[in-house]
Amino acid sequence: MLLNVLCMGWSWAPCIAQRASNVLVRDLGLAWVDNFLVLGGTLDEAERNVAVFRKRAQAARVEVRAEGDDALWQVRSRFVCVGVEFDLAAETQRHRLDPAWAERWVDGSGMTAVLSGRATARQFAEVFGGAVWATDILAVPRCHFAALLSFAGRLGGRMVGAAAPVWDEVVDVPPSARRELGALRKIVRENPWVVGGVPEDTGSVLWTDASSRAWAALLEAEGRFVDGRQGVFAGPDADAHINLKEMLAFAEGVVRLCWAPGAQRCRIDNAAVVGAVAKGSSSSYAANRVLSRSLRVAGRRGIVLRPDWVPSGGQLADPYTRGTSLPRFPAQLPLPRSRATPFDLF
Repeated sequence: MLLNVLCMGWSWAPCIAQRASNVLVRDLGLAWVDNFLVLGGTLDEAERNVAVFRKRAQAARVEVRAEGDDALWQVRSRFVCVGVEFDLAAETQRHRLDPAWAERWVDGSGMTAVLSGRATARQFAEVFGGAVWATDILAVPRCHFAALLSFAGRLGGRMVGAAAPVWDEVVDVPPSARRELGALRKIVRENPWVVGGVPEDTGSVLWTDASSRAWAALLEAEGRFVDGRQGVFAGPDADAHINLKEMLAFAEGVVRLCWAPGAQRCRIDNAAVVGAVAKGSSSSYAANRVLSRSLRVAGRRGIVLRPDWVPSGGQLADPYTRGTSLPRFPAQLPLPRSRATPFDLF
């Protein structure tokens, strides 16, 4: 099976991309997903290896884009690095959108088909990939595109579960997803040269945690807890997987405690939840439903969620999931069991 397009957010996509990259640079150098390092012991050897790599890329229909075009392939040293680095999580300003690319994406046949509601799975995957790239460059919060993300997740899950994915199958794109895509299309068309920045920090930290029977969410500001909620899992949620319980705790925290617009830091000790919040989707259908609720609420309030992973010993909400009642607010922060510093997994 020949794959030209991999759905964003599909858990196997990076693995497949890495395997394909390894084949392209075999005996020529190194590869890291979409970055290729072509090596040579001498300039002549480097030139030969670059020529071989270029033929392989053309044969595999892999398009390598970079400024300079043909100058890209001129060997000036003993190694040549080819590729584009996608850093979708770094909190730095982005490169501007290329106007030619923006024009192709905004007015291309794929976009027209998707907005009509009847597009092939391949057309939707190509348009959706461009939407992810555009939202990152223009710093448009992805929480405003919950319906689009949800449909992409469902379509990707269906393709993964199929014995032989049919990318030319016509799919019905929901009206809500089309409206969100149309709004993004308008943003790109009106100002493709915007350089994205970092939204202003809210100045608060949301701590959320769950145990086998209870959940807790607390909001920290200026070194103190200023608000919080806790509860006990009941009904179907009582028997849910711990990852879903952690997602439920996070959703309760966002909906009940987060109101200030801006970048909201979130401290979570579950890597699966951190990953799902960071990319806007989860491989679990149940977790996606809970997450989409959080993203819609955050989007309406102008909040951009910034999840950080913390070890369980450093999770300040943990005691309140194990029988400890919430304090009277404002309250001093409890001492964590671990002094490990929170960090961003993505």
